[in-house]
Amino acid sequence: MRFATKSLTCAAMACLALILFGSAPAVLASPVVLNITNANCGLSCGTVPANTVIGTVSLNLNGNGSITATIAVNSNFTFIVPDGNDININGLGTNVSISAFNSSNTGALGSYTTPLSYTSLNTNTNVGSGLGTYAVTIFHMTDLYHPQQPLNFVQFTITNNSGSYTAQDLQNVGMAFHLGNCPSPNSGCNATTTGFVGTGPGTVSTVPEPATGALATLGLSLLAVGVFMRRRFGVVAAS
Repeated sequence: MRFATKSLTCAAMACLALILFGSAPAVLASPVVLNITNANCGLSCGTVPANTVIGTVSLNLNGNGSITATIAVNSNFTFIVPDGNDININGLGTNVSISAFNSSNTGALGSYTTPLSYTSLNTNTNVGSGLGTYAVTIFHMTDLYHPQQPLNFVQFTITNNSGSYTAQDLQNVGMAFHLGNCPSPNSGCNATTTGFVGTGPGTVSTVPEPATGALATLGLSLLAVGVFMRRRFGVVAAS
């Protein structure tokens, strides 16, 4: 009889936990995803139709207020390295620093381990091609171990030296890149057609993560379950 009572008690606690935990709200979080397009025809409209999406930029806000940018370019294109105005950034100010600057062969999570270098961080660079002036330029990007193309996957962290970035800052970001055609990526690239291409408006990914309110609800739920357990087991023990 006592075993049956305990079993019913555990079942009741499980139901209570599900009800309480299920009430914890989820919020929309980063990443913000930007499409890399050819809207300015920087790679020749005859080769790539205008507005064709040729890659993406994913922007994640880190807990310390920095931003991790992950750039993925379709396999029939490549970053032109080393060259010049390789990565241009708007919307995050000019007092920034770049770290964790790496590339990947596949773009898989955790595979950005090949170090990249650059000559300098320039400010207020006019990249032309109808894209205009960008606040920060990662100039003369170089792959230390594989200096030739193709280079399709790049990741780096942007830190605001004047403070922390917010989720709203992700919505203000625009980027431009010097890319080229890579018709046979498995055989290397001889990118004879190159140009600067930019990003379009960002979209927010619907990835849920716990917010402060959710964590508070979770804490209250655990407290309520603890009180319930103590009372129920106290009653069973007394009987």
